[in-house]
Amino acid sequence: MNPTPRASATYGAPMGRRDHAAPDWEQEAPLYLRRVPLNAGGYDRGGAYWGVGPALWWVADADGDGCYFRCAGGREAAKAHVRRTYAPGARFYR
Repeated sequence: MNPTPRASATYGAPMGRRDHAAPDWEQEAPLYLRRVPLNAGGYDRGGAYWGVGPALWWVADADGDGCYFRCAGGREAAKAHVRRTYAPGARFYR
């Protein structure tokens, strides 16, 4: 799954990307968790603008339903954020 598909906009880069958060993240299936690299200007590889700040993360289920969030720290901090905010019993793919 690609968290940064090519962004297309008529006038410049879009601000961020649309979230597709799944309502049933209490399920047993693990979630994908990926850090989204941003360049020095705050753009992801697909061309969407996020600005600069804490690390950008993407979490999604096997169907690709997911969301983006900012979280300082590494992968363990991002997992804790997902459990606290979206799915208390979340498990993750490596």
